[in-house]
Amino acid sequence: MNTSQRFVLAFAIVFVVSGFVLVAAFDAHRSDVTSYTESAVEDQAEGTAAALDDRLRGQQQTLEVAATNEALADHRSQRQHDALEGVVDQSAFDGASIVDSDGTVQSLTTGDDSESELVGADFSDRPYVQCALEGDRCISDPFVAETDNYIVVISVPLYDDGEVVGTVNAAYHLTETVFFDALSSVDERTGITITQDERILYAQNDHLGETIDRQADLETVDWTVTVHHDQQLLLETLDRLQTFQIIVALAFFGSVTGFAAWVYRSKVKRIGRLTDRLDALEERTYDTEITIGGPAEWHRIDLAMDRLGQSLARREQMLLVHNRILRHNLRNELNVIEGHAAQLEATTEGKDCEAARTIQRATTDLLELADRARTTERLLERSVTDREPIDIVGTLEESIERLHDEYPDVEVHLDAPKTASVVGGPELVVAFDELLENVGQHAGETARVDISVHTEADTVRVLIADDGPGIPAATIERISGSTEISPVNHARGIGLWLVDWTVSLYDGSLEFLTDESGTGTVVELTFERGPLEGGTNELERGK
Repeated sequence: MNTSQRFVLAFAIVFVVSGFVLVAAFDAHRSDVTSYTESAVEDQAEGTAAALDDRLRGQQQTLEVAATNEALADHRSQRQHDALEGVVDQSAFDGASIVDSDGTVQSLTTGDDSESELVGADFSDRPYVQCALEGDRCISDPFVAETDNYIVVISVPLYDDGEVVGTVNAAYHLTETVFFDALSSVDERTGITITQDERILYAQNDHLGETIDRQADLETVDWTVTVHHDQQLLLETLDRLQTFQIIVALAFFGSVTGFAAWVYRSKVKRIGRLTDRLDALEERTYDTEITIGGPAEWHRIDLAMDRLGQSLARREQMLLVHNRILRHNLRNELNVIEGHAAQLEATTEGKDCEAARTIQRATTDLLELADRARTTERLLERSVTDREPIDIVGTLEESIERLHDEYPDVEVHLDAPKTASVVGGPELVVAFDELLENVGQHAGETARVDISVHTEADTVRVLIADDGPGIPAATIERISGSTEISPVNHARGIGLWLVDWTVSLYDGSLEFLTDESGTGTVVELTFERGPLEGGTNELERGK
């Protein structure tokens, strides 16, 4: 997965995760708004119930204070009647009465003609009278009066010398009265209903449609307060919140997308171009027109890549020219020298003949070196993309055949599968030819070579071990790169260099190991594994 794909994947993950987070946050916010509204309605219901409780308790206290007037205990007197009217005039009660200890009405003030008719009436069966005669203060359940109004009566005991001599009873008209006036000041998007056993004592919700309802009970009486909140108001709030959330989400995702686009254009895309430039250099396409562009830093990289491409192109050209001069001009001159040396060898005797033979052998070695130089030219011409599956076992068998054609006494043992595919090219045969020929040249006529091929999950390893004198440590250090090359410090010949260059061309590796016996040479070559193969192959060649 390249950088662009990883960036797109990371951006997609951030985008999706951020989306889930925003949705969760917005949903939680909407839930909070709904919960807050419902809690506010519930608080209003409880507050209204508490206010009504306070008002009723206040009226009870007012009546208790009024009942301390001694004139109220003077039954059937004008003094009692005047005192009772004073109680009504100085309070919010709509009427009042005094009942003696037997439950008989002694005085009554209601502001209408029914006053005289009710004096002497028996109220002993009324619960609020019975409650007050027992020494408690109480509030009656609402009941319908002759005026069709709901009435509630507050009763307190009437004392004379510490004894209950009657009750003082004050009535509230719940319909068309000021008792619930304070409730009418609520918001127009809110309504209130007060009920007692499903009887509606007060209602102010006709102007509302669908509502959010919350209830609270009074402590002083068996009344229930229901607050109605217009549901449309909550929906309008949620709509405004949703609009705001959409704007926030668009702004957020727009910013993230814009930033991601900027990073992609200014960084990721240029990294891709840089990678393309490097791929072009690796494929030896030095005159590519790919440009990175961008700010000063990227421009410097662009110029450096141009210079690197020009430098590599010049060096490759120099190598090719040098190689061709070596192969053509030098070879031609060497052929001339070789011909004259052969002629001198044929026409001279003694030391002159031996000198001519020495010249001819040296010339032959140089011509072989020139032939090897042709291999380096082919390696230069190969591209990193010119790779194909190669059967490494078949390639080894061909090199072993050529070894025995030239050195028939060398003993070779091959332990390998029938096939072992690696990623390579035809130049791999050069590496094996050089390694085996090195054994034939330096290990002697009775040399033994053990070759084994090991296939692993992703790689194929080839071990070539001989019992010869071994490769000098200094040569190994030059080939491995642990020691720098200089005019006076370099490896003899080009064979091992060809092995290293060939293996490296296909991303393989070359290592020189120490033999368990302390003599000889063990060379390990590792290649990238190609298509799967199988079977076993053992080959014995030699004396």
